[in-house]
Amino acid sequence: GYLHAFVNPAHEQRTAEILQAARPDLSITLASEVCPEIREFERLSTACANAYVRPLMARYLERLEGELRGLGFRCPFLLMTSGGGLTTMETAARFPIRLVESGPAGGAVLAREVARQADLRRVLSFDMGGTTAKLCLIDDFEPLTSRSFEVDRVYRFKKGSGLPVRIPVIEMVEIGAGGGSVARVDKLRRIQVGPESAGSEPGPACYGRGGEQAAVTDADVCLGRVFPDTFAGGAFQLDTEAAQSALQRGVAAPLDLDLDTAAYGVSEVVDENMAAAARAHAAEFGLDLGSRDMVAFGGAAPLHAARLGEKLGVRRIIIPAAAGVGSAVGFLLAPVAYEVVRSRRQALASLEPEVVNGLMLDMHAEALAVVRQGAGPAAAAEDLRETRHAYMRYVGQGHEISVPLPLGPYDEGHGEVFRRLFEAAYRQLYGRTIEGVAIEALSWTLTITAEKKGTDPFLPAEKAAEAEQAQAKRGLSPFSEPASIGHQALFDPATCQPVEALVYLRGDLPPGATVSGPALITEEQTTTVVPPAWWGVIDDHGGIVLTRREAADE
Repeated sequence: GYLHAFVNPAHEQRTAEILQAARPDLSITLASEVCPEIREFERLSTACANAYVRPLMARYLERLEGELRGLGFRCPFLLMTSGGGLTTMETAARFPIRLVESGPAGGAVLAREVARQADLRRVLSFDMGGTTAKLCLIDDFEPLTSRSFEVDRVYRFKKGSGLPVRIPVIEMVEIGAGGGSVARVDKLRRIQVGPESAGSEPGPACYGRGGEQAAVTDADVCLGRVFPDTFAGGAFQLDTEAAQSALQRGVAAPLDLDLDTAAYGVSEVVDENMAAAARAHAAEFGLDLGSRDMVAFGGAAPLHAARLGEKLGVRRIIIPAAAGVGSAVGFLLAPVAYEVVRSRRQALASLEPEVVNGLMLDMHAEALAVVRQGAGPAAAAEDLRETRHAYMRYVGQGHEISVPLPLGPYDEGHGEVFRRLFEAAYRQLYGRTIEGVAIEALSWTLTITAEKKGTDPFLPAEKAAEAEQAQAKRGLSPFSEPASIGHQALFDPATCQPVEALVYLRGDLPPGATVSGPALITEEQTTTVVPPAWWGVIDDHGGIVLTRREAADE
């Protein structure tokens, strides 16, 4: 990585040629290819991270592709990137650092598609698994994006303690709150949850695999949010006594609490931690959480979605089909896409349109070549969507903000257009603009996306038919009150008392079926908790739409 190679990479490229001639087997990463942006430290740290994982990832991907070919697969082999798009194996092997947050990005893609299906313009995506919770704001069917990220944080989830990388990422807040997050009592006699996790091995105490520390899932079991008979599709039996013992030992006894109160305390702490993170995340970007809808997925999210929704004041909550593996479903929904970035300083008052237009042409060609590899050379031009952004700031500021740009070509008058766009974005973030200060653009990005085409993946016709057949076997029509498979005591936060909740199999609920709380809707990967003040309806795509009764009345 050389100091100004983001503008002129000739010396980096020549150095690579010399090294390659001397050591043909050497894996070489050029900072000007991985991150052609201004700021030497971030550019080189991104190149170092890429160089560190590239040999391992390249070998792994090549081996995986070979084994897939050996099994007879002839379809394209695509991978998810942290920016929410699919890319080819060749690009992923060359720039593996772009895959670093691909899992959470898949979940955001799912939430975006659910929002589009339901025509929800302001959405909070809530993904809660075994170790972490991820929250993402999605407005007008587009999640927040960024080019800044940190890997390998020394203090988990604490900004500034990791290695900075500059890659396209979907912007989300991540905290140590998952089903395996460990609960404890600190020296001030406060309940603390996470970021330490019991992991999958041994896992929460209720798994019966030797875990002795109380985890969030143990609290959920004690609160009656999990129906033991159908947990994990019957793959193994929950050990409720182990969950109670761990919670009694770790939380209830040190604070002299009864078991229900201790379990409720653990649940409230983790839910409030997530709510606080969501509020801070929205405020950081000048956005409002009020009157939003929530899309909740992941193994633990449907258990906590209603309570988190109450804390944040969301209107409705959608639990999509296959919510327990939501990120994987998002992979199937993601389009082939690629983002290219270049740094060229331009003062808006003296914009050089020929420079910007030339830059955009080069970036377009680079992005199109990658997208054509994944989407196929026959992809119609009308199916390719191009978006552009500039990273601008007031002269003298240390950081830029992302500003969406119209498509070109640009002329001298676009300096004024860019100024208005920057001021609108700046005002949304900070509530004001600064008069009399010049504005400059430092970096430019261009993304090409191959629009996804296909059938509705959320509820294939055969699945809807299966649900209706299950209803018919029980002697019920699709519009009848669904039949429950049992009942159990469910702790109600509103009264701090247990209430009797009916239990339903999600696979038995056809579109239009209505479930009134208190209830549990169980499936193989997760359970949806419907509190007493809520009711749920199965929509046309197989999603569970939860609505508070007072919100419905409004």
